Amino acid sequence: MVTSTAFRFPHHRLDAYRVSLQLAASVHAVAAGIPRGRRSLADQMIRASQSTVLLIAEGANRIHSGDKRHRYALARGECGECAAALEMVQVLGIVQTDSTTEALVLADRVGCMLTKLVQRFGPP
Repeated sequence: MVTSTAFRFPHHRLDAYRVSLQLAASVHAVAAGIPRGRRSLADQMIRASQSTVLLIAEGANRIHSGDKRHRYALARGECGECAAALEMVQVLGIVQTDSTTEALVLADRVGCMLTKLVQRFGPP
């Protein structure tokens, strides 16, 4: 992450962005343990976590509140998809439960923060 304040974007100030980066890293670690025959689930989980990060950044850098709200709502949907995929690997016994628990906790935190951001920028 950029540390110089001269190059900081609005998304660098959001806790949701920072935690979503942790979520993406955690998801990548879980996905690495998914066997070859289940790679489509791993790939989907990775894409959802990456989309969550990118949509949060995009929303933070939008000027109009409606645009911000829309991007944060999309990010929340992607975060929910990521959580569902993590739950699937748990329930199906594809990856150890302990390795997915941290990612699920992070997904829950990001989802809560995104809910607040969506509410903050008002109705559609």
